[in-house]
Amino acid sequence: MAVFGHFLPAASGADQRQDVRRKLSLLARGVQHDGTGIEVQIHNISGTGLLFESDIKLAPCDRIEIELPHAGDITAVVIWASGRLFGCQFEGPVSSATLSAVELKSAVELQSAIGPPLEPAPEIADTSDVPPTDLLDDAAPGGFQEVVDRSREQIARAAGVSPDRVRITIDY
Repeated sequence: MAVFGHFLPAASGADQRQDVRRKLSLLARGVQHDGTGIEVQIHNISGTGLLFESDIKLAPCDRIEIELPHAGDITAVVIWASGRLFGCQFEGPVSSATLSAVELKSAVELQSAIGPPLEPAPEIADTSDVPPTDLLDDAAPGGFQEVVDRSREQIARAAGVSPDRVRITIDY
């Protein structure tokens, strides 16, 4: 039995995302429509919207103001909500300068959370014939990203999934 069909043209306003999403992790502040202050963890952002995580209660069509670097408060409308995750569309386009500023602030926050390299305790270094640099436990020989990648692969093997199915989130 044959089934005949055809594709309908997309309705105006239908989901036609074409902006590149920038994956990041940025803690941001904002305000709900009732004036209540909120704190959100932005997971990705584009010129037309963002994905964030928060403990707040929001429903589709709710409006919030999110403070973004370079742009200040930007109004976003909740398109979907699933537990602690919210997909939002900006009421107006966000400039590439703002998106770059968001990425830069995210990278700076990550670096400050990692902190400076550890130094061996002076009392240990002074009583040893081993140079102080040899006392450092180099747990991350290739840096932070290598540790994350290696951990993602190990978790994926243990769970029996591919590494691209493993999401690692750090709450600061």
